[in-house]
Amino acid sequence: MSAGKDPFLQVAAGAPVFREGEAGTEMYIIETGTVDILRETRGGEPLATLEAGDFFGEMAVLEDQPRFATAIARTPVRLLRIDRAAFGDVLSQNVEIAIRIMRKLTARLRRAEQRASEAHGALDEFRRRLAARSESPPPPTPSAAARAAPLRLHHAGSGQQFALHGGTEFLVGRPDPVTGINPEINLGPLDLSRSLSRRHAKIVLADGQVLLREDVGTTNGTFVNGVRIRTGEPVTLKAGDKLKFGSVEIDVVA
Repeated sequence: MSAGKDPFLQVAAGAPVFREGEAGTEMYIIETGTVDILRETRGGEPLATLEAGDFFGEMAVLEDQPRFATAIARTPVRLLRIDRAAFGDVLSQNVEIAIRIMRKLTARLRRAEQRASEAHGALDEFRRRLAARSESPPPPTPSAAARAAPLRLHHAGSGQQFALHGGTEFLVGRPDPVTGINPEINLGPLDLSRSLSRRHAKIVLADGQVLLREDVGTTNGTFVNGVRIRTGEPVTLKAGDKLKFGSVEIDVVA
């Protein structure tokens, strides 16, 4: 941060932090309040609503490009302002911010690759239909793990259940508006103390087993039957197991 410059910025509700197209040399971390990110060239509908702990504006710092979106304070906000000169020090001192920025970039790349893949797929399908109008490719056959999962997750306090079907991998956590990631098992509404990481853990169905693996960057731990598991090391789950994601307790049921 520049010498003598207050690192904190107060913004009134409805006021812009910055506008689309402006030059940018700073990113921001929200200490209190909420901020809407929107594209004015696309009608002004919010792309995301960020809250305390979220960050924004990092792309202008990384790429030295004009702001691609507008940031408007939805409520009065207090922001930690980080300029380009201090950016490297902040990343080296706060691993979580570095990890979330990498995830945001990875998610953006994945979306671009998915759009390219969908475009190629549509072109291939068009060519197939031209070659054989009477034929249509059979629908993909789901794997045995995707068709059915032997276990479910149950939250005793609310009675809410999470079935493991429709895929082979299930992210456990809470929505992350920064990266656009929404976990298949969203425990956010059950996490009254906000102890849950956004990407807390992952449940994987493989070879007839249900495996639990804690994700990188999780801060408050993942526990199976009272024992904290190691990050990245899969643990096999069975009916009757007691799980704890941060402070959220979940039962494994058949």
